[in-house]
Amino acid sequence: MKVSVLMPTYNHETTISQAVESFLAQKCTFEIELWIGNDASPDKTLQIVEKYEKQFPEKIKIINHPTNLGLLKNYQSLINASTGEYFAILESDDYWISDDKLQHQIDFLDAHTDYGISVTRWKNEKKGELIPCGDSILEMTKKYPSEIYERFLLRNILKSPTVCFRRSVFEQYCNVEEYINAGFKTFDYPVWLSVIRHSRFHFLDETTAVYRFMDSSISNTKDINRKIEFEENIEKIRVYIIGKYGLGTLKWYQIRIRETIVKARIYFRFGRFGKSTTTFFSGLWKAIF
Repeated sequence: MKVSVLMPTYNHETTISQAVESFLAQKCTFEIELWIGNDASPDKTLQIVEKYEKQFPEKIKIINHPTNLGLLKNYQSLINASTGEYFAILESDDYWISDDKLQHQIDFLDAHTDYGISVTRWKNEKKGELIPCGDSILEMTKKYPSEIYERFLLRNILKSPTVCFRRSVFEQYCNVEEYINAGFKTFDYPVWLSVIRHSRFHFLDETTAVYRFMDSSISNTKDINRKIEFEENIEKIRVYIIGKYGLGTLKWYQIRIRETIVKARIYFRFGRFGKSTTTFFSGLWKAIF
């Protein structure tokens, strides 16, 4: 199998059909498979994907978890079951809009074995509006071609439906069991950092995917406490990755200043102006002194 597409899902009956259809629309000269991990969804998600599995048994496989495992364990089950030389991520609230996305990315990765990951442009969907994105990654690759790892340590700007990455690099440098034991709340950030640290980074200047902003997502939540908790979990991931693979050319104070700015902005956007100010200046003091 050339590409295993991983789709963890929970309670996405309204969006998962579009995600699956966008997988089925891919035009490839190689074999691809879609592994769907249903994490005990109480809605009709399972019934919807079972119809696809019955119709396309050679391409679509379902792992149904009778009890909710959480995102990381769901991903782990999909990875263990899949057989692809490459992984692509297509979470069930996102979808692809280019039918040759996988073909173009895999063609490049096959031809350039020192590259471990390929990403593309995308569109953010907010309240039905599609906003083109990807300029920030293009600018980063031009301005910091030898410091991609460091840029992503400061800020994760990748969206998972745009990414393809090499299984061999993942298996050598990523450990999902450790992520689970450490209590990480997201799969993508530690994986991106680990793969980017140990292989070259490819940006395909094409728009291939739509990333939906869902209120149910912990990274896009409107609950300030959950938002701060998520950012603190991102900080934990950074500490873990830096402990294994180093800071690169960065200094710790640069990391801490960035984290302080992010938290201060969260409080500001939620109207907590006093908390934003104290968070900024106290964090700045600790980072510098």
